[in-house]
Amino acid sequence: MSHVQTEVSGELHAKLFPTMVWNDALNNAINDFQPQIIFMPIQTLILEIPFALPKSCEVIFIGKKHEDIERELEQGNTHVVYYLEDEEWIWDNANLTAEGFINYFYLNEKQSIYNKQFIITGYGRVGKRLAFALHHLGAKVIISVRSNHQLFEAKSYGFQIETLENMLKRQKDPSMYLINTIPSKWLDNSKVAYFKQVFDLASNPGCLLNSETDIPGNYALSTSLPGMYFPQDAGYLIARLIQTQLAFLEEEK
Repeated sequence: MSHVQTEVSGELHAKLFPTMVWNDALNNAINDFQPQIIFMPIQTLILEIPFALPKSCEVIFIGKKHEDIERELEQGNTHVVYYLEDEEWIWDNANLTAEGFINYFYLNEKQSIYNKQFIITGYGRVGKRLAFALHHLGAKVIISVRSNHQLFEAKSYGFQIETLENMLKRQKDPSMYLINTIPSKWLDNSKVAYFKQVFDLASNPGCLLNSETDIPGNYALSTSLPGMYFPQDAGYLIARLIQTQLAFLEEEK
């Protein structure tokens, strides 16, 4: 996030609070700073105390919604930007995620992608960009989803397809990699053994039905890839998002 600070420093006085917990320390620091704009992380914060915005806050950028935060926002006049609904940012971030996964694979597997076999579960933005990138690197790609709409969309682009239920029943190839992009718990821990490696790109808590204990050794929760490998690019995208939304607000005044 330091790159976000750098990108907007010419227009805004920005301060970083590197935490995922809303507690007394963060609340006091924010109230001391009295920001007009607050940018929240994609993942919801853990609320140790009730969430309350400083009176100075005019605009807040929200990633994933949190019931208690939404309730607080309803009480005031703060303008809310749900940036996970911004199509330009979502697609740009999906591009970085796909490229970040390729880097992650090379560094951790120390193998070429060419001729490898991948099942991608989920065919949203990240799933589509991943399928495209892996295919063009010479991988065999199978798309597995529940939705018939996504299943046959993937087929129309030339990918092999399999329903999520049938995929788990038929998967017998120990050389197969699984990349999950579905943001919900659906994979039984015991079935991770069906794959050479499971890369879970979906947001916490990931795809495992039991994500607290008995985590298989060939399972990796591989989130936040844009910030991990391309912090400058990821920071630029967030800064551009902030600048664009503030410009829209200025035009509306």
